[in-house]
Amino acid sequence: MDDKYFGELAEREGEAASIPFREVALDEWKPQKNDCHRNVDRWVQAHPESRAVRGWVFWKPTEGRYTFMAHSVIETAGKLQDITPIDEQTPREKLLFIEYKGNEADFLGVKDVCSRVDYPPLTMDEWRQAQTSPIEDFADDED
Repeated sequence: MDDKYFGELAEREGEAASIPFREVALDEWKPQKNDCHRNVDRWVQAHPESRAVRGWVFWKPTEGRYTFMAHSVIETAGKLQDITPIDEQTPREKLLFIEYKGNEADFLGVKDVCSRVDYPPLTMDEWRQAQTSPIEDFADDED
């Protein structure tokens, strides 16, 4: 994947949707937190009426930079649903999903290389600045 692809993805922001969470279980198995691809694969294998939908989740950028994360949801009866629990402190209500345009095999190859992508990418100056932090005075308090 290259910058061009993620630029095109950013341009498709209007196609993104908030996907409702659906709590599911199979016998004693429950989807694992932050393991969406395996969760979806296992669900679809047990429920052939559902299909895996691959894509990207993100929040609308607040400072002009997107963070796209590879994600999988299910589609059942024409409705997308997210079956993967996430960290309780993560604001799901503003999380958006945009479908991957391409075939499943391509996505599965891409997700391993680009599971999380910041777009536009950091400039070299931004990267350097992020690598250094101000030195703080950690003098002991004498109470």
